[in-house]
Amino acid sequence: MPFFSIVIPSYNRAKHISKAIESILNQTFSDFELIIIDDASTDNTFEIISSFKDHRIIYLKNNENIERCASRNKGINIAKGDYICFLDADDYHLPDHLETFHKELQDLSFPKAFLFCNAWDETESGLRSERLCPDFEKHNPFHYFLTYTVNPQRWCVRKSIFSEHKFDPEVTICEDMDTSLRILNAGFTVYQIKKRTTVYVSASDSFTHGDQNKWEKELFYLKKIFSKKELKTKLPLKSKQRLLSMCHFHLSVKANNNKTNKFFIHALKSLFLFPEGYNGKTNKILFVNCFYNLPIIGKLMASLVKLYKKTKSV
Repeated sequence: MPFFSIVIPSYNRAKHISKAIESILNQTFSDFELIIIDDASTDNTFEIISSFKDHRIIYLKNNENIERCASRNKGINIAKGDYICFLDADDYHLPDHLETFHKELQDLSFPKAFLFCNAWDETESGLRSERLCPDFEKHNPFHYFLTYTVNPQRWCVRKSIFSEHKFDPEVTICEDMDTSLRILNAGFTVYQIKKRTTVYVSASDSFTHGDQNKWEKELFYLKKIFSKKELKTKLPLKSKQRLLSMCHFHLSVKANNNKTNKFFIHALKSLFLFPEGYNGKTNKILFVNCFYNLPIIGKLMASLVKLYKKTKSV
């Protein structure tokens, strides 16, 4: 029986998945199984995966696309490891990722707990920077998971915890937040490992950077998470309002200059929910945009800009 099970859900990530798989096979701690759930990919994902000849790799392909939460749950259901870790197909772990978790678990006498490590951010060109990972113990734990994105690739969770607290297939965006909040709410101990052992790659074709409807979707699923019965009274109001304000801010930016009514609705909601601005700066942008979106002011400023460009070109 392996000590770790690593679950990778993948959908049409053939150009990225080799690096993810290699990062697991190159781990300094070798007692693991790697479960890859191919979510009905239409590219050459299978050919890429089958090129790796390692008995620890388990490959399953869904008959239809069921999204990453259901795919992760499918991996959890067949996992044989005592602890379950995750990785997305366009990210990768550093070689000591599993060894670091194993050492921490050993020091803690192998608890029934939720652990997470710190991480790096990396651009597609390979430029690496430190991801914001504040000290967990210095914050309200519910505020922490609402404020600082703790992706599943940073997790190491005792398998038995998932018997009651799997990913919710109805929450396909912000699912990391939803699942970690529910595990926390169930009373399981959370440990943070300060070492950065995994790398989050900002792929241009990912949901975070490539989905035009990202903020509409995020707003919908945040409201769904916040309305869950077991979480309603536990989540700090200000932390929730900040996230909702963030969504409305970006939706106002999206509607700026061409959808005036939508712009003002989202701008006002963003200002009302979190007056200081979700990152301390955004409300200055909102006030300027509101000024320019006023019909008379907007037309006047557009005319002045046009006149300025014309005189500059003469």
